[in-house]
Amino acid sequence: MSTPTATSTQPLGITAKKHVVVRALLHQAGNLVEFWSDFVDDDRVDAEFARECLNRWLQDLPGDDWDTRLAPPRTS
Repeated sequence: MSTPTATSTQPLGITAKKHVVVRALLHQAGNLVEFWSDFVDDDRVDAEFARECLNRWLQDLPGDDWDTRLAPPRTS
């Protein structure tokens, strides 16, 4: 997943703005999991547990920009 960037000067509607925020949030969640040991100094919690928690908490966000560093979202 690439870093979210501005691609147009056209104003965005509310839904499009939400998708930009979701894309950025998922990207940062992926960074957190990938670099867990750099961010968290408590070895009692590992990156896999963090990945599972983030997956559960974020899986219902709108859009199709899921970060592949997170566990795959459930399919209904």
